[in-house]
Amino acid sequence: MPRLPRKKEEIEGVREKILDKALDVISREGYESLTMRRLGSLLGCAAKTIYNYYEGKEEIYLHILIRGFRTLNSDADEALNGIEDPLEKLRALCNAYINFGLKNIHYYNIMFNYDVPKYLNYLDTHFEPVAREEKETAMYYAVISEAAISEILTEKTLDHKGINLREESAFILVRMWSMLHGYVSLHNSGSFREYHSNTLKFQNRIVDNLLKDLE
Repeated sequence: MPRLPRKKEEIEGVREKILDKALDVISREGYESLTMRRLGSLLGCAAKTIYNYYEGKEEIYLHILIRGFRTLNSDADEALNGIEDPLEKLRALCNAYINFGLKNIHYYNIMFNYDVPKYLNYLDTHFEPVAREEKETAMYYAVISEAAISEILTEKTLDHKGINLREESAFILVRMWSMLHGYVSLHNSGSFREYHSNTLKFQNRIVDNLLKDLE
C-alpha cells in the first residue's frame, strides 16, 4: 500500500524541527558547521531527506533569521497595542527590543552579533528571493521605530527649524539601536556580571536616558 502524503501540518512540523536543530548547531558550533549531513545525523535521517523540506543550508539559515525577526516584530506590535503617544510608543519599542534580546539569546546572536551571511551575499543567487524576504522582515522593527521618532520630531516642530526630518529620525534611530544593542550584547555575554550583579535593574533608566532628548 503506497504511503499517504503527509498533511500540511506534519510537513510544517518537520520544517520547524529542522530549523530548531539548525539554530542549535549555529549557536553552539558556528555557521560553517551547519551542513545537511550534520543536520541529518542530529535528526536521525539521511541528509537527502532534508532536501525534501529545504533546498540547502542557505535556505534553512535564512528561515531561522526570518523566524527570529518575526518573533521580535510580534513582540514589538504587542508592546505597541493601545499606545497612542509617540514617545510612549518608542519607550515600548525599546523595552520590547531589550526583552526579546535577553529572552532569545541564540536568535539574537545570529541576528545581530555573529559574522554570518547577509542579504548582499545572496544577490544574483538562487536564494535571493528568500534573502529578500528575510531583509524585509528584519527591517520592520527599524521602520516602526523610525516612524515613532518622526512623530515625536514632528510634534516638536523640529522639521520647521532647518532640520531634515528624515535624516534626524535616522540618526536618532541609529543612536538608540546602538545603545540597546550594546546593553543586550554585554548582558548576554556575561560581561556585565563582572561589574555588577544585577544590571537588569538599570533597564528602565537606560531607556529613560535614551528618550530624554525627545521629551
